[in-house]
Amino acid sequence: MEQCHNRLKKGMDTWVLDADIKGAFDNISHQYLLETIGQIPGRELIKQWLKAGYVEAEIFNPTNSGTPQGGTISPLLANIALNGMEQFLSQYKKVKVYEYFEKKKGKYRKCRKKSDKYGFIRYADDFLITAQTREDIEAIKLILEQWLSKRGLELNQEKTKIINIKDGFNYLGFNVRQYQGKCLIKPSKEKIKSFLSKIRKWLKEHLNHKQEAVISQLNPIIRGWANYYRYGVSKEMFSYIDHHLWKALWQWSKKRHPQKGKKWILRKYFRQIGGYSFSFAIKTKDRRSDDKIISMVRMSTIPIERWEKVKNNASPDDPELATYWNKRQTKQGKTHWTKGSKLYRVADNQGWHCLICKEHLFNGEQLHTHHRIRVTNGGTDGEENLIHLHKTCHQLLHMSKQPLLQKA
Repeated sequence: MEQCHNRLKKGMDTWVLDADIKGAFDNISHQYLLETIGQIPGRELIKQWLKAGYVEAEIFNPTNSGTPQGGTISPLLANIALNGMEQFLSQYKKVKVYEYFEKKKGKYRKCRKKSDKYGFIRYADDFLITAQTREDIEAIKLILEQWLSKRGLELNQEKTKIINIKDGFNYLGFNVRQYQGKCLIKPSKEKIKSFLSKIRKWLKEHLNHKQEAVISQLNPIIRGWANYYRYGVSKEMFSYIDHHLWKALWQWSKKRHPQKGKKWILRKYFRQIGGYSFSFAIKTKDRRSDDKIISMVRMSTIPIERWEKVKNNASPDDPELATYWNKRQTKQGKTHWTKGSKLYRVADNQGWHCLICKEHLFNGEQLHTHHRIRVTNGGTDGEENLIHLHKTCHQLLHMSKQPLLQKA
């Protein structure tokens, strides 16, 4: 989405080829894949997977092309098939002429600058090509069809569209559009409606759930949805969703107590939390039987951020870029918890690394917070008794008879 903004902001490209590959996983050429991967270890095993076929209704069906949808290696093979499209497009250049005034000679001079004619954005088999004119898009579409045909692929003519950025388009759940020359990337209306519909449906089907169970069930869903869209222009949409979620929770509360008045329902289910009136919240007990208040997440409190793209072709597997990836992962981690909070300080004290495997905490694995001294043995929730670990490392710590943490 950041690349979309870079190519479609004011003064850049205005036309988009929203491409869709017809049966991408079903039609990839086996011969092209095997030639591309070359004589690597495991090549024959990959060939066997591709040619294995399948049995349906006791009838064997050979697989002469394509990769199994849902297969572990299928996304990788699809990426191999489509790899090189960016380099292919980069051979087409455009020349822009700049005019500037040279003070020494006292006259205007012209300067020519070459740049890529086409912008390219791809996620798996879903990709966009951008350009300044419709003619450029129509020209590259024909050339691209030839490029895909060598891989056994073709464009789905019904779903592939040429769009002007002023009309906007949906991509990966976002809507990309120019408003008075300014490119804004927002959550798409369809995704917002679908999200709210799922929440409403769940609430209708779980009228008998306790309030704390509703909060525990919906909070991760709400937070996860907001974290996905927080890199766009989403603040207004977050407030809109908060409003409709509150209405859905109000209806849920009223249906549980049809004989009670509005004031009674407000007192029972809603509280003032963090300056917000009527937050859906309840007082409950923690593991030590102490009182605590849990409340529904407000999307509007989740900060909007700009995503920082990875430099060029930087790979996490390149040992020379270890410092770069470490700094990038730490920067990402610092947005996971509120700065200055207890859990933030715990991660900072660890240097943002897991104490068991020594890998960065934010390497993509799920995180757990571990008590050095167990709560059942009198351990507290103070930051001196807490450490963050990867989920698998946490499980290993509890299963192992050796003092892994002491060694670390």
